[in-house]
Amino acid sequence: MGRFLNGVLIGVGIGLLVAPMRGEEMRRLMRERLEDLRGSLPDSEQLNQYAQQGVSTVKGAASNLSDLAQQVQQSGQNIASSTTPKARGTKSGEAATAPFPSAYPEYVNPEVNPNP
Repeated sequence: MGRFLNGVLIGVGIGLLVAPMRGEEMRRLMRERLEDLRGSLPDSEQLNQYAQQGVSTVKGAASNLSDLAQQVQQSGQNIASSTTPKARGTKSGEAATAPFPSAYPEYVNPEVNPNP
């Protein structure tokens, strides 16, 4: 919004330089337009209300993100705790049971059983 106002001010300045009116008429017209512009701007109380609404919205979003992060962390811990015993069993030399029969029963994995 700051750039917009800067553009408006630059436009007004250029308009004043190339204006075909006399000084008195231009000042009167500019005064009228400035009063109209001031009337259309929100007062400071409205701006404070908008700022408070924005702050409460941001706080609510931050709270939601915090809750979501805790849920993700809990889910990760649940997954880690459920997979850790299975992983430990396969590392200690126990054969992991496949959920389906092997397509190649004669194949021996050298990492699991190095001496067939």
